[in-house]
Amino acid sequence: MDLSEIPKSASSITTEWLTAALALEDNQHVAEVSVEDMEEGVGFMGEVARLHLKFSDERETTLISKIPTQVPEIRSMLAPARIFEREARFFQQAQPLISEITANCLYAAIDTEKDDYLLLLEDLSDMREGDQLNGCSVDDASSALEALARLHSTFWDNDNLSSFDWLPDINNEGMKVGREVYAQSLPGFLEVFGSVVDPKNEELVHRFGDNVHQLLDRLAEMPLTVSHMDYRADNLFFAPDGSVKIIDFQTFSRHGHAEDVGYFISQNVSIEDRRNNEDDLLRTYHDALTSGGIEYSFDQLREDYRIGMLYGWVVPVFAVGTLDFSSERAVSLWTAVIERCQAAYIDHGVSDLLTA
Repeated sequence: MDLSEIPKSASSITTEWLTAALALEDNQHVAEVSVEDMEEGVGFMGEVARLHLKFSDERETTLISKIPTQVPEIRSMLAPARIFEREARFFQQAQPLISEITANCLYAAIDTEKDDYLLLLEDLSDMREGDQLNGCSVDDASSALEALARLHSTFWDNDNLSSFDWLPDINNEGMKVGREVYAQSLPGFLEVFGSVVDPKNEELVHRFGDNVHQLLDRLAEMPLTVSHMDYRADNLFFAPDGSVKIIDFQTFSRHGHAEDVGYFISQNVSIEDRRNNEDDLLRTYHDALTSGGIEYSFDQLREDYRIGMLYGWVVPVFAVGTLDFSSERAVSLWTAVIERCQAAYIDHGVSDLLTA
């Protein structure tokens, strides 16, 4: 079977292609495959589906397929950031170093000339999926921050990063399209969520776009490591033993670890829980990060954390452009996120980080 022809949708994945991709032994083959459309599985950036496989020896299993969007206009807009290649390369080269906190990848199809990609991933449905709308409990947030520290510490100022030539710096030109996208997104955001904007944050909302470049530069000046860049509850799975697995590495970048910390705590923990437990949560992350000998002061973390949480404002504004307004959960989710992060901005006085 020729694996060079990468399927463009889950429905076009055949048993023959799967048999070749999974490199089955002892003359085994995939006898049947059926596709389950997952809730919100077809999104702005691509298609995520659950594949139900039955093998020739009667064994059955499920896998997750992830395929980029085939809409030319969206592919063109996302091309500078190389997000599809980035995630595929992550699973090829970086994921084996942190396999205990990520879903396993059974196959990664990569064709950079045609800009085609396909991932076959471990199905984590036996774990409890996080829910950003309801927010993370303090215990879940602590577990998530320990896993995040494991991600950051693995690549903290070491030789692994230099071998990842596909991994962009957080402030490269492809990443800095945020200023233009923010300007395009803001009118629609204000039309939908303008009533949710706290008057104390109105100036920040309008000035933020002109500060994207300088905030990215500040993130890039932090200790050299990696950033997930979309570290939120919906991308986390929790096991009964407290362990966590992370998914969705399309925005995986170099530098800027504090964006993950600030974004996660300010947008995924309730206002009350954050206010009552913020210092303890930061201590949890800091202790896990430095336990292996990394030198990084808690005071520096608190300063970097403020920058990270402020940069996270791009997310709710960008999200409106892809929001399904017929989904009550989606509207409720972003309303909650906006309220949470605005409260954090006021509590921490992050407006003083705006320079433009």
